[in-house]
Amino acid sequence: MEWLHNTQTGNSKWWSWWVGLVVILVFYVILGSIPMVIGAMMGLVNIDESGSILGGSANPVQFALVMISPIMLFVGVWVAQRLVHRRTLTQLTSTAKFRWPLVWQSMVIWLGLGVFFTVVESLIYPGRYTWTFDAGAWIMIAPLVLLLIPIQATGEELMFRGYLMQAVARLWAQPVFLVLLSGVAFMAPHLANPEMGSALGGEIPMALNYFLVGVGTAVLSLRDNGTERAIGMHVVNNLYAGIVVGYEGSVLGTPTIVQTSVIDAWLGVVTIIIAFVVLIVWPLPKRVTQEG
Repeated sequence: MEWLHNTQTGNSKWWSWWVGLVVILVFYVILGSIPMVIGAMMGLVNIDESGSILGGSANPVQFALVMISPIMLFVGVWVAQRLVHRRTLTQLTSTAKFRWPLVWQSMVIWLGLGVFFTVVESLIYPGRYTWTFDAGAWIMIAPLVLLLIPIQATGEELMFRGYLMQAVARLWAQPVFLVLLSGVAFMAPHLANPEMGSALGGEIPMALNYFLVGVGTAVLSLRDNGTERAIGMHVVNNLYAGIVVGYEGSVLGTPTIVQTSVIDAWLGVVTIIIAFVVLIVWPLPKRVTQEG
């Protein structure tokens, strides 16, 4: 777990972590919310009384405004890492250089599993999936999804599997504790997603979906001694939901090729566990093992 201890260099004084956290929250919560609030005031983003976004982000302008906040999370982590801790972003992801082969491997495996599970579900439950491809709408938003989703997903991994786990590991590097902490920390902000109130099975299994993703990516990162495969699977997972298979009431709500009429939370729990087991036990690329 050498990657967890990349904090030995640069500034790791106790106060630096609090300053870094404040910097990240300022970028993510405050600066990232301003454009969406302005957009809501101008009628570009629909927000209900609880502050939740209605109707997803089905048009390019709304999608771009909604994505500014998670992109600012990426920026905030970068600023905290570079200016507060005087370390590189790579030190949040790897022990040495960033290992791109791990990213590509996890993206291919996770995409393959996603397609497989979609096909199986459509065969078990005929009628759940509908062909909804609208070339005009899809082409308008797909480039934005392909550009912004990788930044959003990478930012979350840098925060939850990189910054948070490295910070806590300075106090207690117990693997089980770090894995559970990752699960809870990743689940918490996703509890505001509209899927929580509409998923088949209820809120508990839907929350468990998010918790298991946080657990799985943490186990994967500890196993790999870095976050590259966690980043890869997270990016392709969100891209798949953003342009391939969507759900009308999802947090994204972007035009997709296929849409499902229901999010089956308990089925999601099963598929997430299977997918992470496959990814965790899958051998690393020979090039990476030889370099390591």
